[in-house]
Amino acid sequence: MRLGITGSNFRRLATFFSISTALTSAAFGQEQGTEGVTLETVIVTAEGEVVSPKGPDEGIVAKSSVAATKTATDINRIPQSISVVTREQIDMQGADSVGAALRYSPGIRSEAYGSDTRYDWFFLRGFAGQAQGLYLDGLQLRSQAFANYRIDPIALERQELILGPSSSLYGAGSPGGLVNLVSKRPQEDTFYRAAVTARDPLGGEVSVDLNAPLNESGTVLGRFVALGRLSETQVDHVDDNRIFLAPSITFKPQEGTELTLMAKWQQDDTGTATSFLPYDATVEAASFGRIPTDLFTGDTNFDDYDRNQLLLGYEFDHEFDNGLKLSQSSRYSYVSTNYETLYGVGLASFYSPFLPDTLLARLALKSDDSISAFQTDTHVEGEFATGFAQHRFLAGVDYRYEDFVNRYGQSAPATALLYALDLTNPVYGLDVATPAYTTDTTTRSNQLGLYVQDQISITDKFDIVGGLRQDWVNSTLTNHLSNTTTKSFDSALTGRLGANYEVFPGVRPYVSYSTSFNPVSGTDADGNRFEPEKAQQYEVGVKYQDPQDRIRLTAALFDLTRDNVLTTDPNNPAFSVQTGEVRSRGIELQAQANLFESWDLLASYTAYDLEITKSNRGDQGKVPIGVPQQMASLWLNHTFSDKLEGLRIGAGVRYIGESYADSANTLEVPSYVVADAAAGYKLGNAQLSLNVSNLFDKKYVASCAGVNSCYYGERRAIKARLSYEW
Repeated sequence: MRLGITGSNFRRLATFFSISTALTSAAFGQEQGTEGVTLETVIVTAEGEVVSPKGPDEGIVAKSSVAATKTATDINRIPQSISVVTREQIDMQGADSVGAALRYSPGIRSEAYGSDTRYDWFFLRGFAGQAQGLYLDGLQLRSQAFANYRIDPIALERQELILGPSSSLYGAGSPGGLVNLVSKRPQEDTFYRAAVTARDPLGGEVSVDLNAPLNESGTVLGRFVALGRLSETQVDHVDDNRIFLAPSITFKPQEGTELTLMAKWQQDDTGTATSFLPYDATVEAASFGRIPTDLFTGDTNFDDYDRNQLLLGYEFDHEFDNGLKLSQSSRYSYVSTNYETLYGVGLASFYSPFLPDTLLARLALKSDDSISAFQTDTHVEGEFATGFAQHRFLAGVDYRYEDFVNRYGQSAPATALLYALDLTNPVYGLDVATPAYTTDTTTRSNQLGLYVQDQISITDKFDIVGGLRQDWVNSTLTNHLSNTTTKSFDSALTGRLGANYEVFPGVRPYVSYSTSFNPVSGTDADGNRFEPEKAQQYEVGVKYQDPQDRIRLTAALFDLTRDNVLTTDPNNPAFSVQTGEVRSRGIELQAQANLFESWDLLASYTAYDLEITKSNRGDQGKVPIGVPQQMASLWLNHTFSDKLEGLRIGAGVRYIGESYADSANTLEVPSYVVADAAAGYKLGNAQLSLNVSNLFDKKYVASCAGVNSCYYGERRAIKARLSYEW
């Protein structure tokens, strides 16, 4: 692997590391003009209870976060927009996917392409995040092509939504932020939980969550989570079947030392529930009306999406006698997908006015993709004081190796009408010829990053967070069809700086600046490699947290610009240049509250001003396709007492604003509102719950990625669950 760094970047890093050396020496108690002081490293509630940033949380208001700073920090004292979905919220709302759990969070458009059994699609502050914005326990779950990771929520303790550029800690990624999934881990208590679930669309599942100490002294803890599901979907002929196993074990040989081993294995057998449908037969009516939401537009002989997924990793923490803490997390991950389908490319009348609009032209697709990756992140954390300032200093290095195999084939455009489907009288069982591979490549990539961060507190009122990171990324692409090899190398320096101040008890206004980068593959007309995309964001906001940690209110105002975006080369339209720019400005509001010990409240509002500010494609000044500029949600849950003790009821409403289906912004996808409901009753160790999403069975188009790529949202789904704990 070749490493490189510019002179200016080197000087900046050298200066920062020289400062960090002095500060770290202070953490060891060595002379630096100030006596070393060891500070507390845990988050404590008003009642004195230690709160882990990895859960389990009590209620729906999380106290701390680990993803935003890689340290256990009170959310209210981090100058950045952060939203946490706790385990209680996931269970309360009956979320069956990562996307479903994020429906009531601000700044994210989850389930962007409707009901999909293959992906967790989401946009963060207007930018796509599913490929590089998904993390598990602080390590990236990077998806490519049709090889994508998907984690069942049954394995999760919480989901953290970190909004805004985060490259200063995590390296290459989405400019809009990231979603960090936190795994369930062994706990000191003993509990055994089992559940059986019935569904509509027709289906059922069984699950267990078993936890216990494995020795008498309690220094070895074990946990086992498993799920099996057989289910239909809202689309005919498409199933959603899954097997999931997640064992974990924790060793605590001494105070301050902990090792947790975790594994997750998942196998999915599904198909194409998210059909590629034309605007003129979904948003607008064709001559026959609109395509039914349950119509299968593939073929029963040629539609499979099979995924095999394995994650093996560990987390190690050790605190030295002088207060310095060493943490390391590593994981091997593997995912492979086998996908074949017939997908829609528009009505036949789109190709010729002499053809009827009752025919959907289709092409055959075949893909075999796999990703195997190893990544590790090691950092040290120390605390010390300099004058009136108290520091929590973090320095770390992470490394990622990835091997991506991409094999893809598509039938010739001439077959689009040959495989056409009559939408008014569909006939299945075609003899579909499997397309030959037109792409057969292997990409091997390495990313190495060095990062430092200082969290400075001046009294309990004023906090400053600053960080820098230098990354080196190289990759080698081998084309097995042409027997050619292409190499690339990128480096980038990113950072962030933020501050907050407590003006009234619990009220902290904040301001921050952050940057990100993301490598771009390909070359321009002269054969020059593209530079990484870069982004910078300014954010101001205010947070409120009450003394009992029952209420959190957040307001954020941001200005985010994404640079080096590919756009058409005006001198050679067959190639691209990096003169494009996209700007996202907006406001995000959120309220999370446990009120009067019996009411739970979740409320959010998001408003964007999205604009393509530079482009050679004729869309300058337009809004990017498929991204709504307004979203809002409200959820209320009430737990009864006295004679109705054990009963709870909840209801919510979600609003998604209009978006566009074309780059010219002439085709609009209407806004929609859907309602959700939940009820539960607990009697002793047994609990019965009922969840209904899209309560009134509203039919709507979730979004369009183009004039011939529109996607229906999820229709009414019902889940009844009986669980027992002992």
